[in-house]
Amino acid sequence: MGRGNVCVAGPHEGLYYIDNDHFHVYRRDEPGVEYPETRLMGDLSYDELTGNEWLYDEWGTGEEEDDILECFISSFVRMFPSFERPMLDKWLTEPGFGGRSRRVILESKLFYIAVEDNEWSLAVELLQKEDPYDDHLSGLQGRHYLKYLDGMKRCLLDRLPSIGTRKGAWMSGTITREEVS
Repeated sequence: MGRGNVCVAGPHEGLYYIDNDHFHVYRRDEPGVEYPETRLMGDLSYDELTGNEWLYDEWGTGEEEDDILECFISSFVRMFPSFERPMLDKWLTEPGFGGRSRRVILESKLFYIAVEDNEWSLAVELLQKEDPYDDHLSGLQGRHYLKYLDGMKRCLLDRLPSIGTRKGAWMSGTITREEVS
């Protein structure tokens, strides 16, 4: 859980990880069955995942991911009305081959909240907005970012049993719903 190969770099940024176990959907390989049984990856054993009985369900996974993010967005905006969805699809992409690409799901005048595929998980990131000519936003960002990170944690755990955290280079941790209650 929470194994991460992405991180944030700003002084007032942070992130949590949604483990693939919580949203990757598999369906039983049953030809001719209209509605085959489905399970989350975390509910399948290693033998079941590596056998031929269960198939990765791309559509089901997309639906589950969308539901988790919609629940998060709805809860977070109720908690922090200064955040809203971007009017158009917005991506923060680093230039060059292999550059990171983050999809913005919420933004305020100070921050973006973006998601990024992390191979083992989906990273939900609080990112500072930056002015290329000065850092006049930094003071306000410093005053609010911990409150936003706590809100992100609570909103994610409203829908998920646990989330991952970054503890440093090559170090991760897990926060469970029970720990926050």
